Amino acid sequence: MIHGHVARGFEAIADAFERGQSHDPGGAQLCVYQGDSMVVDLWAGSDPETGVAIDGDSLFVLWSTTKGMIAIIAALLIEQGQLDPDEPVSRVWPEFGVRGKDQTTVAHFLSHAAGLPFFPSAAGIESRDLPNWALCVEALATAEPLWAPGTASWYHPFTFGYLNGEVIRRVTGKTLSELFAERIARPLGVDFWIGGLPADRETSVTHRSRLNPLPSTSPAELWSQHGVDLSDPVVQELLNEVQSIPDMAEFLNTAEGHQMEFGGAGGIASARSVARIYAATIGEIDSVRLISPETLEFVTRPRTLALGPVPELAAVPNQKLAEFGLGFWLGSQFASGRFASGGTFGHPGAGGNFGFAHPESNMAVAYTCTGMWSDDSRPDPRLGWADPLADLAGA
Repeated sequence: MIHGHVARGFEAIADAFERGQSHDPGGAQLCVYQGDSMVVDLWAGSDPETGVAIDGDSLFVLWSTTKGMIAIIAALLIEQGQLDPDEPVSRVWPEFGVRGKDQTTVAHFLSHAAGLPFFPSAAGIESRDLPNWALCVEALATAEPLWAPGTASWYHPFTFGYLNGEVIRRVTGKTLSELFAERIARPLGVDFWIGGLPADRETSVTHRSRLNPLPSTSPAELWSQHGVDLSDPVVQELLNEVQSIPDMAEFLNTAEGHQMEFGGAGGIASARSVARIYAATIGEIDSVRLISPETLEFVTRPRTLALGPVPELAAVPNQKLAEFGLGFWLGSQFASGRFASGGTFGHPGAGGNFGFAHPESNMAVAYTCTGMWSDDSRPDPRLGWADPLADLAGA
């Protein structure tokens, strides 16, 4: 059974959301704004660990949907002249400009082209070290990039928040958490935290769990099938860190994980809050517009079209390299390819979270869920609502 409401003309979205959630052992929320109106506000299911029913105010760990918020902060600072994406990072973070990183730019950080997708394994950083900001940024400042910055793009799942967050801290004197609350969350009145979750909201945070087993073929097996040299130091470094992701999922289900400032994956919010923020990037919400049209056009220009994969992995087919602007994932976030046109920008999160804006239809969309979908062989059946919504949007 689903709860909430949809505006007239959006009934097909509710029907599809209900079908998608009918076999989900957990819960989810879906929210859509069109202009300044919330036209879809739906929820269903329960927390798979506690059994507590999901409602419209339930909070979810967003994983990489958080990265879209960092991109919005960067856009605000670019618009105000506080951040230059083409400036070498070492001008504001001198300690970073060593070991071949002196020409790494802010844009390289934002577009996953910096060559630092993970912490160097020699640093020994584990999930429970991530709340130690100083430790994490020092490890990145002294690291050698895995490829020449700006020559390849490979997703930076966990380091993204530390790299960009440290630049933002040095430019503004404020942490990501402080700046996000000041410039975005409070003005829009949303329940959204990147670190520092209030103690009285901890019980509102849902737990994430896997809906299906991890792929039976490991990255090492897949890569070796295509002739990748597994003894290569760069490949070994990537494999070491890819294997740490399951541990991260467990940590982000803890109260300690909810307190840390983790801009790559630790945002906590409801779908209502994510959709409201994206609505304010393409229009005015209660007298608040976050990004001007001119700045939005600038930060959503493709930055990685000409960049290939990591050279050591070039032989691996179907790498599904996303196109990035300055922090934003551009185009469709769906396996079906819907919402590929119309200027779509935002960021998906591991397992099924989504947040994006579609300027052409003036829509902003967010989906949050407890279940983590990891079966790349077929589409996530919970997302059937995307087709009728894309039909309405002309996307």
